[in-house]
Formats: sequence, C-alpha cells, structure tokens
Amino acid sequence: MICLDRQNLRASMQPSTSQRTRLVRGFTLVELLVVIAIIGILVALLLPAVQAAREAARRSQCTSQLKNLTLGMINHESTFKAWPASGWPGAWNSDPDRGSGAEQPGSWLFVTLPFIEQQALHDMGQGVTGPTRTTLLQQRDATPVDVVNCPSRRKGGPYPFPHNQPGITGNGSGGVMNYTYTQAARSDYAVSVGDETDYDISGASRCRNVTPDNYVRETFPAGFPPPLKDFSGISFCGNAVKSKSITDGLSNTIALGEKWIPAEEFESGSYKGDDWSMFVGFQDDMVRSTFFTGNSPTGAARKATHIPRSSSETLAEVQADIGVSATREIFGSSHPAVCLFSNCDGSVTSVGFDVDAEVFRQMGARNDGGIPKVAIR
Repeated sequence: MICLDRQNLRASMQPSTSQRTRLVRGFTLVELLVVIAIIGILVALLLPAVQAAREAARRSQCTSQLKNLTLGMINHESTFKAWPASGWPGAWNSDPDRGSGAEQPGSWLFVTLPFIEQQALHDMGQGVTGPTRTTLLQQRDATPVDVVNCPSRRKGGPYPFPHNQPGITGNGSGGVMNYTYTQAARSDYAVSVGDETDYDISGASRCRNVTPDNYVRETFPAGFPPPLKDFSGISFCGNAVKSKSITDGLSNTIALGEKWIPAEEFESGSYKGDDWSMFVGFQDDMVRSTFFTGNSPTGAARKATHIPRSSSETLAEVQADIGVSATREIFGSSHPAVCLFSNCDGSVTSVGFDVDAEVFRQMGARNDGGIPKVAIR
C-alpha cells in the first residue's frame, strides 16, 4: 500500500508530455530579431535624452564655475580696491613675489587664485631662487585648476607648450629670469577687455613693452599702465577698474566668458589663442573682446564683428570669416547654441551665437550707457 502510494506520488510529480513541450520551447529566430529591433529603437530614442541630460549637467557646472570665479574677482576688488589686472604684455609670466595690480606681470587668474581656494598654487616658488624656483614655476604652470575648465570642452591639461620662447618673471632676489616649460595647463575662460581689437598684436603701442630693466628698477615706461579711458572693459594690461567705474551697472557688464577655441585644437597646444600657460600676462590666451564697428554684420562687414562662435566651427572657417587675428580675440563655446558669460555682479547669462553684434558689444563695454558705437564715434 505504501509502495503504491509512492509510485502514485512520483507519477503525479512527473510533467505530462504537453508540459514538457512547453518547458523546453524557446524563442523563435523571428521573435528574437523582433525583440532586438525593439531594444534598438528604444536605445535610439533614449540616447538623445541621455546626452541632453548630460549636457544640461555640464552646462550647469560651467555656470557654477563662472559664478565662483567672478565672486573670487569681486573679493579681489574688495581687498585691493580694483578688479584683477591682466599683467604685462609679451612673454611675462606670473611672479609669486609680487602683489596685484600694475606691479604683477601675470594674469588676472593668477591674482584671483587666493580667492578661489588656490593659495598654495599661487605661492609656489615664493621666496625661492635658482633651479628650485624654476622647477616650482614649471610645476605651477602645468597644474590644471578644475574651476577654469568647461566640462563640455576639456580637463585643462597640461598640454604641450610649442614655443621655444621662454617665459619671463622675477628670480626671487630682485632680478629677472627666463625659464622654459614644455607643458602648460590652460583656462577655458577669459576676462573681457571691452569692445577692443588688435589689443594684443598692437599692445606695444598702447600697453608698452615692459623690459627687465623696468622690473629691476621698479619703474614703468611712459604710458604704462594705460589709463582707464584706453579700454572699455574691466581688465587690461597692468590695470583694472574699480567697481564704481562700471557705470553701465555690474549686472549689465561682462566680467568673464568662455573663450573661443576650435574643437580640433583643444589639446594640441598649437592654436595661437590657447598656447601659453594660463598664468601668462596680457595675451589673447586670457583676454577676449566684444569688438564691433557699429556697421551691419552682414556680407563683408561680418569681418568686423566679434560675436561668440561655436567650437564646432573649424579654425579655417572662422579665419576666413573674420580674419586670422580676430579668431584669437573672440569668445565662444562648446555648448549647443549658446556661450556662457558672467557679469560683474556674479550673475551668469547665456548668449546665443546669433546675438545682435551691437547688443553684444554693449555688454562688453562698462561705460557707454548702452549707446550704439556709431553714435559714440
């Protein structure tokens, strides 16, 4: 009786023939292909949304970085009673033994470092002489700073420094030294010099070349630093404005913006608007312009406008459009359709690549009262 029950139990546990058939049956090839096709369609639909979300996050981070940099510059103005100056023209680089203003040969970014929690980087080489100083300055110039690099563009390097020309700075004992470096960290943001053009190329005429003898004697050539009336922006060679001189209003005047670099040159180090260290003085690597003549930016007259450009445009395209030197003076962005700018009150605004050239010029000028340039002239 017990044996029979066990047999019946085993029999009841065995699947029927139809059940076994259902258990071993899998997908047909057609069904598998349909599933793969559906997954492919879903991925294709989802990918743009994912990319858009990522770009939105990168743009938000870029906005935050511009705001923090500008707040650092505002704190500099509170401390030194002027916005950060842009240093000396030519190959002059930042000197950790000099302060801020006309006596500092380096960039606006260098003197802003203590106000963005980068005091240690600012002080590298301070009070040191000889080969040790050279080594420390080389290390400083090759150190990326996250806050100055747009996440939609690059990480800041260091990237190759292509020149044989050495940088010039103080030697730590009252004299001057030349030093070379092969790697340089770079910034994606530049300060606004205003509605100027050829400010770097013809810098010797308005900014004057400061010589090693000027450094040693602690004197400047006649006309240096230039007076505020020579520039309409907030920072230029050896000089910068006080907030009270921004008469158009802090919220209406550009402080910083993304500088234009063609995408093919992000990491090359060979593009002349992005080849020196980010601590170099008055160069188009760290200073950009909103220049516009006041004429309609159409046809051949388009060469006269410095409206922002997209990094997706090639160097050859932009040079053909606005000229070789102007490509090193314009703002531009890797974000779709817009370039980000900070205003002197710390706010950040986006400007389209199709912005009216005269409106954009006025944004860069601190003291034109919103008057068109043709009327000013």
